[in-house]
Amino acid sequence: MIGLSMISLGNNFVATLLGAVFPRFCVTCGAEGRLLCRACSETWWHEPPAAVAGHAAFFAYANPVVRKLICAWKYDYDVSAFEHLKEQAQDLLPEFKQAMRKLGVQAIVPVPLSDRRLRERGFNQARIIADWLAHELNVPVLAVLERTHRLGHQAERSDEERRLAMADSPFLLKISDGLPSTVLLVDDVWTTGATMQAAITVLESAGKTKTFALTLAKG
Repeated sequence: MIGLSMISLGNNFVATLLGAVFPRFCVTCGAEGRLLCRACSETWWHEPPAAVAGHAAFFAYANPVVRKLICAWKYDYDVSAFEHLKEQAQDLLPEFKQAMRKLGVQAIVPVPLSDRRLRERGFNQARIIADWLAHELNVPVLAVLERTHRLGHQAERSDEERRLAMADSPFLLKISDGLPSTVLLVDDVWTTGATMQAAITVLESAGKTKTFALTLAKG
């Protein structure tokens, strides 16, 4: 069986090869070289959406630059897109760290992909975000959720279809005890919140863990 690390390595190689054959172009001005050129990176204005009901995000998904970068990362496997997003989020990190410490966050839990989607993509973007934030907060990443079945591409569903799909929770908790009292659940995009709410329900099912949610972007 081919390991996921080999798949990821293969996808990275393919991405590098494609980048050589099909050069990157800035998602804003079209200049060749990077997904977000230096000039556009310096002038790009964005404002994070307001935190509500236990959920916060770094970016608004309605921002066309954010949306194009996330889509390039998830669907074109261009890992440089996340580097651009991290760079833009740097100014927000001090406030984020302060808020997480005030909430008493002890660990970060990434939303898992189905095995099939993980094999297709070669990486879980939620896990990459979780690793980044865990390093910033100096807390562990706990991959305690398992995805039991896939629901298809959520981006192709209506809001009501997403809620109905999540009624039969696709998540299982891989441990019966030992979760910290406060965790941060992380994913890439919040649209209806159905995916995150399904995961939160599972994490809090034992009644001992308080879960806050953070996504890279909010729709």
